[in-house]
Amino acid sequence: MLTIRLARAWKHKSPFFRIVLTESTKPAQSWYKDVLGFFDPINHKIEVDVEKAKQLIKNWVGLSERVAKLLYNQSKDELFKKFYTEAVRTRKPRNEEK
Repeated sequence: MLTIRLARAWKHKSPFFRIVLTESTKPAQSWYKDVLGFFDPINHKIEVDVEKAKQLIKNWVGLSERVAKLLYNQSKDELFKKFYTEAVRTRKPRNEEK
């Protein structure tokens, strides 16, 4: 099965990820079929071909949870929201009155 997931691009001591289309059984770093974009967590920069990702999902391609969150935050499309679960906060904020 094909999945869209993150692959680490090797920058020295700096996280940088490509968003790639690859087989779920193969390592993401080496044998990917297509590059859809990139994600730079240090500078909070993401660049993705959202339309191509939507087309691939309609053709039965899966998404990793992290990529689904990134795509949803960028496009606010409900199609990506069904691929991850939102965490519910149960802890109260520190400055809340008792």
